[in-house]
Parts: sequence; C-alpha cells; structure tokens
Amino acid sequence: MLMLIFRLAIVLSGTLLGFFVGKSYLPSSPAGYTLGAASGCIAGLLFIYTVQKVLEFNLKTLVGALTGVTMGLILSYLIIDIAEIKFPLEGAKTLFNIFVGLCFGYLGGILGVRVADVVDLPRVSRDKLPLAWGGNNKILDTSAIIDGRIADVVDTGFLEGTLVIPQFVLKELQHIADSHDPIRRSRGRRGLEVLKRLQENTRVKVKITHQDFPKIKEVDEKLLTLTKRMKGKVITTDYNLSQVAKLQEIEVLNVNELAGALRPVVLPGEEMEVFILRQGKEPRQGVGYLEDGTMIVVEDGREYIGKKVKIEVTSLLQTSSGRMIFGRVKGEEKDYKAPPAEEHHGDSRLQ
Repeated sequence: MLMLIFRLAIVLSGTLLGFFVGKSYLPSSPAGYTLGAASGCIAGLLFIYTVQKVLEFNLKTLVGALTGVTMGLILSYLIIDIAEIKFPLEGAKTLFNIFVGLCFGYLGGILGVRVADVVDLPRVSRDKLPLAWGGNNKILDTSAIIDGRIADVVDTGFLEGTLVIPQFVLKELQHIADSHDPIRRSRGRRGLEVLKRLQENTRVKVKITHQDFPKIKEVDEKLLTLTKRMKGKVITTDYNLSQVAKLQEIEVLNVNELAGALRPVVLPGEEMEVFILRQGKEPRQGVGYLEDGTMIVVEDGREYIGKKVKIEVTSLLQTSSGRMIFGRVKGEEKDYKAPPAEEHHGDSRLQ
C-alpha cells in the first residue's frame, strides 16, 4: 500500500512539474500546458517502469552494468578531452560529446554485464541475500495451509517463531480457490480461512514475503530454495516434499508425523468403546475408527455394524500407513487367537 502511494505521488508530481514547465515556455498557449503535463506524467510512469525492471535483475548483473557504464563514461570524457575536435556549427560539439558518452556508456554496460556473468560473485547475487527477519522462520506450504491443523497447533502455543507465507504459495492457493472443481474450490477457500485465522492469532508472527525466483517454475522447488535462504524450516503435510527437503538437509515439520506421535498409546488388554462402521475383509469382522483415523478391526463385530460396543484390545500393528488395533467384543466367550504378523498385513489393506 505504501509503495502504491509513492508511485501515485511520483506520477502526480511529474504531471504538475510538466504543467508548470509548459506554462513557463508557452504561457499563452493551452497546448503548452497540456503537452507539459502529459510529458511529466509519461516521465513519471517511465521512471516507475524502469525501477521495476531494474529490481528484476540479479544484483550481480546490476552491479556489473553500473560499473561498466561508469567506466565507459569516464573513458568517453578522456577521449573527448584529448581529441579537441573543432566543429563549424555551434552546438555540434555538445551533441558530439553526448553521442560519444552514450556510445561508450552502452559499451561499458554490455561489457560489465558479460564480466559479471563470468566472475563468480555469490555474495552479491540477489538470490543469495539473507532476509532480515532473524532466525526461527517456519515457511508454510500449500498442503499444510489447506490441511488446517497447523492453526490448532498454533493455538496450543507449542509453535514459536515467525510463520512465513510466500507470495507464490498464496497465488497457488488462490488458483485452487478459483477452480471449477467444487472439491478443489472448497479446499482452496478452507486454506484462505486458515490463513486468516493464523493472522488473527497473537501467539505467532505471520509475514508474507514477496521474494520469488522467476527462473524456477515448480512451487515446491521455490519453497525449498526460499527455506534455504532464510535458514528456516518448512511446514508441510506432503510426504514427497518432506523426503526431498531431507535430502537437501532442510529441516521439515510434518504435521502428519506430529499427529502420529501424539496418538494415544493403547496396550493389549485395555478396553474402549468403538462404533462399528462397516464389515471387515475376513468373515464376521467389523471395522471402526478412532477420532484420529486409527483403524480398529473387531473380531465377531459384523453383527454390531451401526452400533457402539465395548471391546478389549488384543494386539497392535504398526504399518507404513499408520497404526492398526485388533480387538474383540467385550463379553464374548469364544476362544480368540490373535492373527500372526503376516495375516495382519492382509488386514491392513481393509477399506
């Protein structure tokens, strides 16, 4: 918002300056006022456009170009001073000096850019400059925002530091929210609501960074590059992104891993109430779920589908997709033998 005000002020001041200059040179002609104001407005817009383009340059290239232009102008001054060429027309020498200065300035700028590209100057590269936000930065990716559980973690006070939302992640989230697919659109809008909730939370600072990497196309790759620059940690629920980040020695806070670590510990012999949701893979099995999504396989639970029953835990199984609990209905007197490990793996595919 502040930068927008500055841009408007530059254009307005340029327009007013052009107006008064035109009035000074052509005081009796309305065309002078109009031409002067238009020229000032165009000059202000060109200045803003030039600044925006300059900011897109790598700092290494920009420094090389400025150095080359400066050296070129100095060389042109020395050549003009030594040559002492005489011209018959007045003003021709001034035009000649301007022409020589522009030519050598342009030549110096081109050479400066070429030299900057060849010489390795990583410390002045714009993509290597550290952000001045201090440490303990945590960069959120799109999956963690849409998931929403990160807002609950923040509410508990277990998460400290600054939550960083990259602008390219916001664009991706907005694109999802504008999708024609109702499911994707709902997920995108949920993500925007989670961001608003995070910004209203006083326990952590939430900052949006406009830092981007135009040469990088993939959002995940941009995210990891930004995390490296900020020396922060990436928060995600994406398993593949977590693995790639670990390969690049980037610290990852995976919300799914946190949820798995906080699941309640259940031991064989304990009792619990379970709602039997559907039939299992094996005959007479029933399947239910805990609130955290843990699957519970109940022997002889098929007849209790649609009911809540008390069960006794008989065994546990940890799989790559999560934990499974096996049990039997409390009060059943039938002999029960826990299935061996290989049979457990067959049960883990129950859906």
